[in-house]
Amino acid sequence: MKNKKLIIYLSVLYIIATYCFYNSYKYFKIDIELISIVFFIILSIITESLSVGFKKIRISSGFVITFASFILFGTFWSIVITSLGLAFRIYKKNDRYIHVFNTPIYITLFNVSNMAISIYCSFIAYNSFIHYFFSNNIFILDFLQISAFIIVFLAVNCLIMSILMYALSNNNILQEFINTFKFGLLNIIAMAPFGYLLAYLYKKYNIVGILILMIPVLLARYIYSLYIETKTKYIETVIALMHAIEARDEYTEGHSRNVAKIVEDIARELGYSESRIEQLIIASYLHDVGKIGINDGILNKPGKLTDEEYNLIKTHPEVGYNIIKDIKDLGDIPHLVRYHHERYDGKGYPWGKKAEDLGKDVFILQLADAVDAMSTDRVYRKALPWEEIKDELVRNSGTQFHPDIVNAFLKIKSKTV
Repeated sequence: MKNKKLIIYLSVLYIIATYCFYNSYKYFKIDIELISIVFFIILSIITESLSVGFKKIRISSGFVITFASFILFGTFWSIVITSLGLAFRIYKKNDRYIHVFNTPIYITLFNVSNMAISIYCSFIAYNSFIHYFFSNNIFILDFLQISAFIIVFLAVNCLIMSILMYALSNNNILQEFINTFKFGLLNIIAMAPFGYLLAYLYKKYNIVGILILMIPVLLARYIYSLYIETKTKYIETVIALMHAIEARDEYTEGHSRNVAKIVEDIARELGYSESRIEQLIIASYLHDVGKIGINDGILNKPGKLTDEEYNLIKTHPEVGYNIIKDIKDLGDIPHLVRYHHERYDGKGYPWGKKAEDLGKDVFILQLADAVDAMSTDRVYRKALPWEEIKDELVRNSGTQFHPDIVNAFLKIKSKTV
């Protein structure tokens, strides 16, 4: 690990976590049976091991155990139970089982520190001044304390993850935080009532109550895993189709993947939601699907195209639109595929529509497509250096390209070039 920024961040995080762990010991409950703690540790390991991975994050029902253990045993034991659950979880990733013995120690310590800090900050929020105003109404007090715990736990957890992404890849902290918070909010709100109910059932019925409640919790996990599996297969099918398209054109291999990366960077710079970014990425993979209808001799022609051949090439956005328009649940993807060669000034093809008729997302895909075309070798010319590409974008901003998209892309490049 040679990233100095990351090393400093992790070191500070470990120190803060140690303070939180030590300070929570002040509220250590001594009248707790050890068997109860062991049982909740086992539950925590099981729920974390059954987490579902999607993209770069994992979703689990572990917050149910975290919240229930906080209510039942206090801050210190909640940190211990959740930390051990994360440390000793076992899950499968890329056909390989991940566990504490093949995970770098700094990753395990990061996960444990994240939980310790998040739970401790939530404890402070839970026991904040709100009870002074609502101490005569136990229902309002419970609702506010629970809400404070949930919001602070999620906010601190997301902030820690956002700073980590900044340390790793200079991602915008605020945008990472907003995206992560929105992604996790629904999950944590859904899990919190189960955690509260779990604590109640354990107090009333002991282990039997927990086993009864874990059935719907695990069922919810199973339903979510089916959704992720379906989503993953859908994206894999799109990628396979992309490879099939590019296999016909020897000069554009990897083009759609490159376009997707540029599109994602621009969309994140503009603060788009994860669902909107995903839609743009899929549109990037499919934007040239209409080339299926173009003759190989034209696609791979080494010389200049005739007017007739070029006009035929210009039909591929409309052909692509007609191929995918009847597929359900594609959202705006057919629209993006159809118009990705239109221009900001209305002089593009196939329909010559202007910016106000198309929406900004079209021009994200349009610019990314053009940038990758200029950045790679083509049959008719060599790849252009970055300075020439930059000049081309600036010169055509407001005519070919959308000015806001040009500015966003140049801002991204200024951080890396």
